[in-house]
Amino acid sequence: MQRILNALVRFRNPVLYFFLLGISLLFLNGNSNFHKSQLEKYSLYFSESIYNVSNKIENYFNLKKINQKLLKENEVLKDLQLKSNRIPLYPNDLKIKRRFPFKVKAANVIKNSFLNQRNYIIIDKGYADGISKEMAVISDQGIIGIVKSVSKHYSSVISILNQDLKINIRLKNSSAFGTLSWKGINPNDFQVDDVVINSLILEGDTIVTGGMSSYFPLGIPLGKISSFESDNKSGYYKIEVMLFKDPSQVYYVYVIENKDIEDIKKLK
Repeated sequence: MQRILNALVRFRNPVLYFFLLGISLLFLNGNSNFHKSQLEKYSLYFSESIYNVSNKIENYFNLKKINQKLLKENEVLKDLQLKSNRIPLYPNDLKIKRRFPFKVKAANVIKNSFLNQRNYIIIDKGYADGISKEMAVISDQGIIGIVKSVSKHYSSVISILNQDLKINIRLKNSSAFGTLSWKGINPNDFQVDDVVINSLILEGDTIVTGGMSSYFPLGIPLGKISSFESDNKSGYYKIEVMLFKDPSQVYYVYVIENKDIEDIKKLK
């Protein structure tokens, strides 16, 4: 209390000035229509400025909540997109409605290494969130890797930027299958092996997941063929691929659970 009194005594002149100013403004507001309209205009401008600042501060502190909400909505949309983007492997008279056993879970990337030959990613979801080993991880425009190890709230993912990771792929405009792997230099530059030279290859053709593994659904777009050449000695093409999205610049991912994985393992 003493500190408040000391402050009032110390700043008595500014306090008295603003007190008299307030009384004057009230007097003008009650006795002059012109000054009343001017005061209302400035009051509206002042309150609008305060509201804008307050709204920006509130939005800033709500960004995390908003991002999580958007990520949850994107999780549903990604699940629908995967179902709709599946590529038919059979002619029209052999088409049958196939089960789609994959379920999508959204996650945030908290660490992404890309300077080594065998890189990894850490995401903020673990076994408490339903994540387990060997689940696939994708982004909004491609694949990211496969879950290697899991703790309660975090998971380590073998990145696609790992020279030991081979991904089964197919060419979108033909029936050719192959294997995608990182070249080990540029995060966007990959190569495709094991495509026989009698396959139809076109520069610019899209590379998609092949659906021959139990990790990734069929038909996820990965990138485009940037160049290719045939090797008559080996009987295969040498294909260079540019990914649609740089795996080193990913902040949000989707973990794909294959509900049929145990049935598939039993058959193997």
